[in-house]
Amino acid sequence: MRKPKLFWVSAAAPLASIGQLDKGVNPPSSNMLYFHGEFLAVAVKTGVVTGLLSLTEGIAVGRTFAALKNYQVDGNKEMIAIGLMNMAGSCSSCYVTTGTFSRSAVNENAGGQTAMSNIIMALTVLVTLLFLMPLFKYTPDLILAAIIVTAVIGLIDYQSAFRLWKVDKLDFMACLSSFLGVLFVSVPVGLAIAVIFPSSLYKDVFGFY
Repeated sequence: MRKPKLFWVSAAAPLASIGQLDKGVNPPSSNMLYFHGEFLAVAVKTGVVTGLLSLTEGIAVGRTFAALKNYQVDGNKEMIAIGLMNMAGSCSSCYVTTGTFSRSAVNENAGGQTAMSNIIMALTVLVTLLFLMPLFKYTPDLILAAIIVTAVIGLIDYQSAFRLWKVDKLDFMACLSSFLGVLFVSVPVGLAIAVIFPSSLYKDVFGFY
């Protein structure tokens, strides 16, 4: 070993890397859809909650970039798009689909201006899944995290937070709570806090929602 003092770098690499990744796309799952059984009620409740959260997240992401680029977001089109994506995803073994903040930030920082960038990104992901997945085996998680953090950190609007503090302390507390929820837990938790926290505050302070 050329530098014995740095032995821990190579030793920790397998722990900090992505690991083995299989090639191929998700298998079809339409034959696994059931509309009866003892777990149907649980599935409906879970679907309603996750659907509302994904819709809220998608619209929030859309409005964030709309404010940055000075254009309008059509809520109806957003709901139709998210609904169609999840209907297709439920037939192909996918997670709940929504407008992802991190990938949108990376796409925006890379210079994407139109929907064509999303089409190119989708084709790139497809080619990667089919042929290139083993090449990412030793990719450190830190590199992936650095890409996302670098892209997202530029979207934090400190000045708006300061103005919100001066204008409405309750809204600032809701904003801060949502930010901390996203930062330390997850985006759905942060969105849930953003929805529930203001309602609770206004109920306690003013006696109504």
